[in-house]
Amino acid sequence: MTTNPNLDPQEVNRVRRGHRFYPSPAQLVKVPRTYATDEIALADKVIHLHYFGGACDWWLVEYDPDNQLGFGYACLGDPDMAEWGYVDLKELEALVAHQGLLIIERDCYWTPRRASDANLPGRAAL
Repeated sequence: MTTNPNLDPQEVNRVRRGHRFYPSPAQLVKVPRTYATDEIALADKVIHLHYFGGACDWWLVEYDPDNQLGFGYACLGDPDMAEWGYVDLKELEALVAHQGLLIIERDCYWTPRRASDANLPGRAAL
């Protein structure tokens, strides 16, 4: 078990979720840090992590465990409003909505792939 809080952040909803929210140490070494993919075209960026809850999805290409900030593509239920940007994973992990019935989960079966191969919704996808 790691003692570095940045590699094993506190999880408010871990018991309810039933699985780890943050990337495992093995996954973390493969995910670029924030700003590391700036020179890569959106279509060619590799999406390493996928989070979802209700009609909302977040696909991350970068993640910084020091500040728990990720960069990627988000669709919050309306594909016309989907966009690339930053998300605070600490806030996402703690989110509880719909009278406690909805929490955000990590897609434990996600396989990293290029954004152009991920079938992202919306006009801003690529």
